[in-house]
Amino acid sequence: MPPVKKNRVVIHLMGHDYPMLTDQPVEQVQRIARYVDRRMHELAITTRAGESMVPVLAAMTLAGELFTAQDENNRLQRELAALDAARVKEPDQLK
Repeated sequence: MPPVKKNRVVIHLMGHDYPMLTDQPVEQVQRIARYVDRRMHELAITTRAGESMVPVLAAMTLAGELFTAQDENNRLQRELAALDAARVKEPDQLK
């Protein structure tokens, strides 16, 4: 297997620059970093948390968002599977 090309990117979070190597597209990493930075700024303002606490709050908040999205995805997959099963059993009723 050929080696994975690593992209160099600098992300900006809460006024700090972080150089990174990633196998993800640079544009995607920058988009994610902008989202994380925005959420961190929102948390800093709404919670008035100290600078060292904001990354922890952001990590917990983003993990919560991820879990919610995964739960919704699982629910929709189950719903789609049930609809597919019903269509196979009774194709005339779903037309």
